Amino acid sequence: MSFEFTTKRLLLKVETNEKAMEVLDFYNRNQTLFEQYEPTRPANFYTDAYQKNALVCEYNEIIKGKSLRYFIYLQSNPKHIIGSVNFTNIMHGPFSRASIGYKLDSEYHGNGYALEACHEAIDVIFKKYDIHRIEARVLPSNLPSIKLLKKLNFQFEGIEYQSVEVNGVFQDHYRFGLISTIQ
Repeated sequence: MSFEFTTKRLLLKVETNEKAMEVLDFYNRNQTLFEQYEPTRPANFYTDAYQKNALVCEYNEIIKGKSLRYFIYLQSNPKHIIGSVNFTNIMHGPFSRASIGYKLDSEYHGNGYALEACHEAIDVIFKKYDIHRIEARVLPSNLPSIKLLKKLNFQFEGIEYQSVEVNGVFQDHYRFGLISTIQ
């Protein structure tokens, strides 16, 4: 497993519950942006206790090979979280696949950081986890995310009707897929 790596400008790192306050700060800074696109959050989501528990659960799932989340930092500021890229629902064998998710602090949009981080994380999930297929689900109104997926060579596969609850309403999502070219 790769718990940390660098790209040209970024540091991507798996974190433990010791970073809960920094993770909470990241979510608080971007609450309005993230909540318009993501599943409805529990009432206690914006608490230190929730983030500590979430990081413990995530770490245990990473150890089991069922998920993987990298927090994104600029190499020039390795203590300030600017985003994350994660893989959930990792399956091996004949169903070899994972779902990708990503988010970037609104202050850092437009610099190619999400593309750089996702590109490297995808390489890890294909090569080190031996995953054959990555799926992404995105609201049709989330044009920046759709643009990113296309830059990463994901292919549009169709619409999943009323597939994810966002702000209390099940909404349609586009599904995209990327197949590994590694033999």
